[in-house]
Amino acid sequence: PFDTAKVKMQTFPSLYRGFVHCFVSVYKQVGLQGLYQGTTPALIANIAENAVLFMSYGFCQNVVRFVSGLDRGTEL
Repeated sequence: PFDTAKVKMQTFPSLYRGFVHCFVSVYKQVGLQGLYQGTTPALIANIAENAVLFMSYGFCQNVVRFVSGLDRGTEL
């Protein structure tokens, strides 16, 4: 919600007196949902990034073990 207010202040600098005024104005006009508008793409990207990192974690450990010459069950 703070990022939404920041973007609105950057887009319409003469419309708001400050951050609090922008935040309250958006809340009064469109409610709580309006403060979270536009967060879906960032949320989906973050979920996808974490999924890829989680899936590749074990593979990366095996690569490090192989390159280091350690046995497969060795804890890193």
